[in-house]
Amino acid sequence: MYAVEKAKKFILGRRGQMRRIREACKGVEEILWFHTASYGEFEEIRPVVEQVRGRYPQKKILLTFFSPSGYEALKDTPLADWVFYLPLDTPGNARRFVKAVHPEKAIFSMGEYWLCFLAALRRRKVDTYVISARIPADTPYLKWYARPYRKALRTTYRAIMVQNELSASVMKRIGVPNVIRTGNPRIDRVCDLAATPWKDEIVERWAQGRKVFVAGSTAPGRDDEMVVSLANAHPADKFLLVPHEPAPEQIRTIRSLLRVPCVQYTQVEAGQVSEEALQAASVLIVDKVGTLSKLYRYGFAAYVGAGFTTDEPHSVIEPAAYGLPVATGPRIKHNPHCVILVERGAGFAFATEAEIGAWYDRLTTDPAYLKQVSDLARSYCEENRGATQATLDALFA
Repeated sequence: MYAVEKAKKFILGRRGQMRRIREACKGVEEILWFHTASYGEFEEIRPVVEQVRGRYPQKKILLTFFSPSGYEALKDTPLADWVFYLPLDTPGNARRFVKAVHPEKAIFSMGEYWLCFLAALRRRKVDTYVISARIPADTPYLKWYARPYRKALRTTYRAIMVQNELSASVMKRIGVPNVIRTGNPRIDRVCDLAATPWKDEIVERWAQGRKVFVAGSTAPGRDDEMVVSLANAHPADKFLLVPHEPAPEQIRTIRSLLRVPCVQYTQVEAGQVSEEALQAASVLIVDKVGTLSKLYRYGFAAYVGAGFTTDEPHSVIEPAAYGLPVATGPRIKHNPHCVILVERGAGFAFATEAEIGAWYDRLTTDPAYLKQVSDLARSYCEENRGATQATLDALFA
């Protein structure tokens, strides 16, 4: 049902949109078009958008998303003058969109390479960029069938800004010019968030001053099973569980597996849970999106989802910025932050409940060890700040 609702938003959100785009942009100059796939990817580039908004108030910002997760969460954001879905990548849609927007610059995040839009931007000679790109060594762009993408990468962009040396070397191998290593702007954001005071009254009432274990962006299946195993084994401890997309089916499954008291955030918010039940709950499921990056401040350690379902767990730097050691599933090779944190001893990739259980026991019984891995996590983020300014320098050189 949740997937059906998401698909409906994906389709209905694009109906009649081209007319709205033409009306919004008619006669407007100095439009900067930012595009990102989803809410999570927007967080990668948010610091850049924020700085552009503050430094160039005369320019207009148009923000597009491919996924409903980004559009629904940010359709009213003050960071942009307009927010739309990206029209489907057809020659006609791309031609009409670029003509209507006539952007001064087109700025794509990470891995968003849409051939028809890139062709339309080339024809109109729009300065086009990719920022915060992360290209794995086994990228499909090296395959025989990706020749059109390689050509677009070589001929479209004024600059491709990458997060690390591996990405830069892959781009150079393809023959792409104008590759710049700028780092990951999201590190700047998570460090700033960690240093900014904020509180959630419901979580504070539930936690009662204790540090908790935070499981963020979990996917149905093995992610949830790993966290539930910890909660069931430690009924006196507190576990904050934040699914990546809080579908009712996933939450029902989590609750059916738990053998300890559990409450849902939205039910507490609606006054359906007594204060006594809230405080007695071992598990608080946050069944809403948009606050996870701030909620990590309540933790002493974290689990980050998608390490079983993909080779790229979700953002491990969000908890690391707060000094939380980070666990995830075993498939991590496409998340360089995760790989480096594991190499440094601040990140951990586990395949079984027994492995994560032993790690949890050590964290909760050895204060010196907890401090050591916490310091390693925090220092990694602090050492890698500065990508936002480097990106701005390349965009407005």
